[in-house]
Amino acid sequence: MISRLIDRIKKSPNDKVAVTRDKANIDAELADAAHAIGQNPSETGAKSTPSGTSVQNGNNSQNTLSSMAEDDDDPHTRQSNLGQRREAAISGTLNHTDASDVDQSAFRFELNPTTMAQAEAPVMVMRADGTPLFANKNAMGFADGIREGLFPEINTLIAHALETPGGVVQLLTFEVQRGTATLELTALPMHDDLILLLPRDVSMDRNLREALIDSRQRYRDIVEVSSAFAWETDESGKFVFVSPRGAMDYQAKALLGRLPVEFMIEKTDQDAEQVFRTTRAVRDVPIWFYRANGSSACLSVSATPIINRAGQWCGARGLAHDITEQRQHETEIANARNRDRLITYIVRAMRDEIDPTEVLRNAATASSRALACTACIIFRSDCDTEHGDMKDVASTGEDIHKKVAAEILSQLPADTDNQETVQGDYWIKIRRCHYHHRINGAVAFLFERGDPLPNEGERAIMDDVADQIGIAIEQADNHDRIVTLSRTDGMTGLLNRRAFFDELKRRYDRLLKQPAPAALMYVDMDNFKLVNDIHGHQRGDEAILTLSRMLQDNTRPGDLVARLGGDEFVLWLDRTDRSAAENRAKDLIAASSSLRQFSGREDRPLGISLGIAVHETHETEAIDDLVQRADDTMYQVKKHGKGSYAIAEPVGQHAPARTD
Repeated sequence: MISRLIDRIKKSPNDKVAVTRDKANIDAELADAAHAIGQNPSETGAKSTPSGTSVQNGNNSQNTLSSMAEDDDDPHTRQSNLGQRREAAISGTLNHTDASDVDQSAFRFELNPTTMAQAEAPVMVMRADGTPLFANKNAMGFADGIREGLFPEINTLIAHALETPGGVVQLLTFEVQRGTATLELTALPMHDDLILLLPRDVSMDRNLREALIDSRQRYRDIVEVSSAFAWETDESGKFVFVSPRGAMDYQAKALLGRLPVEFMIEKTDQDAEQVFRTTRAVRDVPIWFYRANGSSACLSVSATPIINRAGQWCGARGLAHDITEQRQHETEIANARNRDRLITYIVRAMRDEIDPTEVLRNAATASSRALACTACIIFRSDCDTEHGDMKDVASTGEDIHKKVAAEILSQLPADTDNQETVQGDYWIKIRRCHYHHRINGAVAFLFERGDPLPNEGERAIMDDVADQIGIAIEQADNHDRIVTLSRTDGMTGLLNRRAFFDELKRRYDRLLKQPAPAALMYVDMDNFKLVNDIHGHQRGDEAILTLSRMLQDNTRPGDLVARLGGDEFVLWLDRTDRSAAENRAKDLIAASSSLRQFSGREDRPLGISLGIAVHETHETEAIDDLVQRADDTMYQVKKHGKGSYAIAEPVGQHAPARTD
């Protein structure tokens, strides 16, 4: 290794070319070294130690042994003292008093040249001036480097070793092609101011030590800056190490010596507990813990077993990082997807129906199924009432559910759109419905108190459903308005021709199944054209509106009043026989005097003529025939003087209608 190191040093850009050596040079140096230390290279009289060193039987050595013998002539005692001194020397407790009887000259070592030449480790003998006297085969490269001046530090080392009886050890670090090289130089003083130099390449040891230090520092830095915390447990499963920062808002010392299960939310989750006592590597196991403040935290734990040098399991270590926010985000995404799915289901159920009333029924049914609630009741604002009272228009569940929901809704403050409350056996959420910031209804969700209550995601779905129902109610209102416009006269608000005859057919069919009398009464204004010609159409419109109000004032709520067009009106009077129809006609003729104010000429006053056809109880006359009889009778009245009424003769009689 020394030779390779010297080669690397020599190959550096500023180094000199290495000097080549051969066996003759080595033999010559060996002879010179033997002569310098006063021995023949072939002598083997020195007693070699296991390390290749041998102490000569010189006067100094004899003096030392004699000194030890004088202390105690007893061999047993002498051996015991020697053992104690060796132990003190190894442990470093040998003091100056103990060493005072040691001959310092004995620390100058003498070696057998042959032993040095055959040593596997690099061995050199240096002169006091720092030049190599001898180098064995493993130290030749280093000796050449010294001769070339690559290691000027050697001179200082030699001088220091000559002054130090026990020798010195020094580390020298050099820059080489691929980094840094380190030599450990042991310099031991010998006789005649020679130095035994033992170079050892410790570059690998030093680099490994530094790499280990760097690795430990790197691990420490990563642990300290990481959001995860490192941990280690012993055979009992208790924490024996936790990152200095602690975890879950606990300080590290609060976790040490305690079982992980003490901090888990699920105390009986054996699989989670086993992670901290694992005998195999596991990764990213989610476990829920309590934080120091009592809140919950989800940690993703990875662990690996600890195996000692005997191959036995002795604990586990790993990392845990907080994924609570990630889990919450995943939950929010899942809830959002579920909410979208349920809303899509409800909206689709509403969209697939054309009838607005059925749309709301489908919304209530779909909401109950999607949310697993006991009942869903939809209320709609009644536009016909002064305060827009709410009435239930679609619901699931029983009448008791409607009653409970209606009571809570009636007590809901005007400035409150959402309320969650408990009443009796039910948990109830009521949410007002809006369209363009206008309240048009409400929806109530009822849950049995014994059932699981809805979570935040499900409550958000209820809010979304209420918004969709608000739109559906507005569509229903628009539909009703369109229907109303298509069935009513734009000026008077009365039924128009189509709506009247549709309703007349329905009611007439019912009469055939449930026999009862009824009367059809045609009403036509007399001399109306003069009003428009003389006073204008605005005055004529006022006359039409006055007549429409008069007809409504003189009929019952269940009767039909319609404007067929122009100045022609029609009435249908349920459960009205011939006598009742005649009395009603007289009342209308009397009330028509209010129309005279709109007359175009005094000699041709504005009035009305009435033609009446009565349906008797057991008649089976077709509806078209009934209408024709009433219309013909009205024109007979206008033909014979106007301002009166006539009743058509019963079916099967051809006598002229009786007029008044």
